[in-house]
Amino acid sequence: MTADDCDNCGSPVTRRRVLESIGGAGTLALAGCLGSGGSSTTTSSDDESVTIALTAPETGHYAPLGEHERDGFELAVTHLNEGGGLVGDSEYSSLSGDGVLGSTVETAVLDTESSPATTESKVRPRLDGDEFAAFFGGVAGSVAETNRDLADEYETPYFVGSSTVNALTGSDCSPHVYRHLFNTTTLARSLVPEIASDVPDEQSIFHVYADAPEGNDLFQSINDIVTDSDLDWRPTGGISVRPGTTNFDSAINDDILSDVSLVFLDLFGLDAVNAIQWARAALSDDTTVVVPYLTRSIAESLGDRVAGIYGTVGWHEDLGTPLSSTFGEAYQREYASGDAETLAASGPAQTAYAQVILYAHAAERAGSFDAAAIRNELEGLEYAAGAGTQKMRACDHQSVRSVPVVRGRVRSDSADDRFELRGAKRGMEPGCEAPPAASCDL
Repeated sequence: MTADDCDNCGSPVTRRRVLESIGGAGTLALAGCLGSGGSSTTTSSDDESVTIALTAPETGHYAPLGEHERDGFELAVTHLNEGGGLVGDSEYSSLSGDGVLGSTVETAVLDTESSPATTESKVRPRLDGDEFAAFFGGVAGSVAETNRDLADEYETPYFVGSSTVNALTGSDCSPHVYRHLFNTTTLARSLVPEIASDVPDEQSIFHVYADAPEGNDLFQSINDIVTDSDLDWRPTGGISVRPGTTNFDSAINDDILSDVSLVFLDLFGLDAVNAIQWARAALSDDTTVVVPYLTRSIAESLGDRVAGIYGTVGWHEDLGTPLSSTFGEAYQREYASGDAETLAASGPAQTAYAQVILYAHAAERAGSFDAAAIRNELEGLEYAAGAGTQKMRACDHQSVRSVPVVRGRVRSDSADDRFELRGAKRGMEPGCEAPPAASCDL
């Protein structure tokens, strides 16, 4: 074989080249591409594995969300390799439960520590070595943005985790970035009307928001929705707090809150828990409290103190779709133990699970792990993964889907989940010609 006979000769034989060739042809002949001293071998797909990575916080103030992302991620990989859950359902008939494209799926989990610098230091070397076919996760907006940059640079599929930051499928979109979860604008458009239907017409609102992309995004998007609406809600401003803040009394002057009737805590993870504890002590019982993106970890930390708090979740057990039940039951079988006869899955877990299944489905349909082939399969794809019917828009790689709006409740024997589902809002996404998608150029 001459150099002209081999498209990849003169370039390193990396793991990704092997995997892409396996996906397209079943076997890969390496003869002539190994360089001097290399022997001629044939690698069968039956002997191969493919690695996907989760980048999630396992330490720090967002660690509870990272833990749930890991639960969903690892459950999906178990199902890809062994069957179960959504694998084998008619929606995913492409998946056999025997790996993906004949390759066993292996995993790498990287603790981002909610730091973009840490994320880059851990992810870039692995991408340099072509070790990942795709990567997932990201809670902090700055981490997701770092992953976005790396996905773009290395042309590797990246599936955003629990970050709703608009820019990821807006001004900073990438051909290789996809999001199953809703964005911040869609969250705000779904949440505000539900709150308005319950509270008195006149409201004085205030925000406590994270001094980070995810907090700034919520503060701006919710204020925009309120300002553009006919609601008699009067914004009185807001105050930003550093992620990891525990003492809110020192950050917020009580005088600011004297006339406030509706408080948005635009915070996540342990930050949201600490802020809710502060709000329960500092605010009157008549003040409505909103945490725009709620998770099971918040409810687990607060117990009955989560009652009455409004927000959205990425998934809820009462959505009532067949695949929602399939996912919920599979999650419970895997993780409920001891005295816990039931265990409601969290939004971050379902998001991670669904995106791994979606990626594998696209690879099987494409017959390849190649990023361009994955993109071709995902753009415009209609699918269901437990949150109702969804569509991955071609214009921005944002999934169009329902948004579960909830209110916290006291746990009872009949309700394991501490969140009452108030409705699954549909049709709340701005179109491709409106912000944030209008700024996306793929």
